[in-house]
Formats: sequence, structure tokens, C-alpha cells
Amino acid sequence: MVSAGTRSVPDGIDALTLHWLTSELGSDVTDVRVEQIAMDSGFSSLLYRLHLTGDGLPSTLIAKLPAVSEARGAMELLGGYRRELAFYRNVAGRAPIATPRVYAARMAQDSVDFILLLEDLQDWENADHLAGLSMDRARLCVEQLAGLHAWSADPANASALEEFPSIDTPIARDLLVPAFAPGWEVYLEKCAGSVPDRVADFAENFAQRAVTALPALTERDMLLHGDIRADNLFFNGGEMKVVDFQFAARGCGAADIAYLVTQGLRSEAREGHDESLLRVYLDHLAAQGVTDYSFDDAWRHYRYAAVYLMVLPVITLNGWEALPERSRELCLTLTDRAIAAIDEIDALEVFE
Repeated sequence: MVSAGTRSVPDGIDALTLHWLTSELGSDVTDVRVEQIAMDSGFSSLLYRLHLTGDGLPSTLIAKLPAVSEARGAMELLGGYRRELAFYRNVAGRAPIATPRVYAARMAQDSVDFILLLEDLQDWENADHLAGLSMDRARLCVEQLAGLHAWSADPANASALEEFPSIDTPIARDLLVPAFAPGWEVYLEKCAGSVPDRVADFAENFAQRAVTALPALTERDMLLHGDIRADNLFFNGGEMKVVDFQFAARGCGAADIAYLVTQGLRSEAREGHDESLLRVYLDHLAAQGVTDYSFDDAWRHYRYAAVYLMVLPVITLNGWEALPERSRELCLTLTDRAIAAIDEIDALEVFE
């Protein structure tokens, strides 16, 4: 049962006392040992593994709290923490997309202090975004995304979508897109390869041209994960669970698929499979009742998103000096992959 009432929200890991945990979990917690995790990859949140002692309790849980860095302010501006809490309260367990079990999802009324207590997936394999997904795992993720999108397209579930913004927001237009230019200069300085001329020309005018993708990407009203990358996927044999819903938004489902495929697969694995993976997605949508999303429309959305969503790794490069080495390599690699996909599928054609 997800708790979402008015019980006090801890303002830090030290506030997760035995009394608070016992009250929240409904079982007597006699001891807790705290271990901070994901310190080299967490950006917007702090993650801890709680080792619990007590009857009727899981041996470990994951506690997720807001960052104490400048990322906290950025997430407040983007509404990221509220989006994730809304997902775990209103969508998880209802939509056919597998997530960790949520034990608590609380947020303060007057600040962005929040707490998520989640199932610990330490026995599952966390995919590596830098290594990229296999084709089988990409198809499994496509299937689950289709489940989420189809569920959200059902008018009966419309109320669950009310707390999620459109993918086309003033913040995206006025803050994210303009931040592309300085990040692109970092990419050109640090990248190992060359950029095709058409992509380079487009990138030089990205803020003026890419923003035209946003109206197209809102032509359908589906709930998107918004950050569906390999690092947010956990696998156990043929099962998969998805985490991190801080960028959940409403728009065209093909945007999630484009981000997953063009940046989540190595270029050599993806090459020649964009259209076939999109057709797999549409087949799963149709099987769940969404039969009016044509391939032509979805392919147009896919190509718009392949270009526009290059903004995510590129703007992260603006923080180059403070980025850990793996994050630097990851942003360069994801931009490389996006460029290769844009060039191969002639994604720029939709902007002409």
C-alpha cells in the first residue's frame, strides 16, 4: 500500500528514524543501517540502501530523497520530484509497466522535501547506458512502453495524467533548447569523430529549428517515461522493471521509443532497425486497443524526437568541469549515437 498522507516528511536521511520507519512500514523496525549508493551517477536525488531488522520486513529497501546540490533547485523548477511522486502514487501498479514495489511516497506541502521507499532491485541486473541495450532487451522495453502509453490513452485513466506536464512547456522552449548551443561547442571540442554537414548545420541553429518539433510531439496525449535510458532499466531473465520517473510528461509515444532506440542502443546494433522497432511498438499498442496511431504519424514523431532529444546529452555537457569521467564519456557517446541515427534515418527531412 502506497502511503501518501500528511505524516511528516523526513528532511534528510538522518530523519529516517526507527520510529518513523516503523510507523510508515507498519511493522516494528528494531534496527536500520544506512548505506549511500549511486554516488557517481546520481544527479537529482540521493539514494540509500536501508538494511532493516525486524519481523515482517524486507531485508533491504531503497530510500530516495532530494539532492542537496544545485540540482535540487533545477528539479524544483522542472517539477521533477512531484512528477515522480505522482507516478508512484497514481500510475505504478495500475499501468502495465513493471516498477519496483513502492512502500512510501510522500512529499512536503511547502517544499520539495520528499521520500520514496522502494523495493531494492540489487539482485536484478542494472543495464549500462554506456554499453547499450541488446536488441532483445530493447524489444522488451518497447513492449512495456506500449503498455504504459496504451493505458494512458484510455479516457478512463485520464485523471491519473493531470499532474504531468506536456512535453512542450515554456521551460523546454525557453531554458532547455537555448542551452544547446554552449553544450554543442563542448561536444565539438571533445568529440573524437566528425559530424555530417547537414547535422552540423542544423545544430548551429538548433534553438530556432528544433523547437518546431515540440508541437508535433504533442499531437497525441500519452504518458511518457521521458528518460527511458538503459541506466533506468533492471533485468531479471525475461523480466524488466523501470525506475526514475522525474521527467514523465505527456505527448506522443513515439518520442519515448526514439529516445530509447537512438541513444540507448549502440549505433552498430541499432542500424537498420529503427523502423522495425517502431512497428513492434505499434503492434503492441494495437493489441491493447490503440489502433489509430498510423506508422506514418509515428515515424514522423520518431524522427522529430530523434533530433529534438539530442538536447538532453548535449546540455548536460555544459557542466563538463564538474562531471565525473563516466558522465562525460556517456554524454559524448549518446550524442554520437543520436547524430548517427539522425543521419541514417534522414530525420532532418521532417523539419524542411
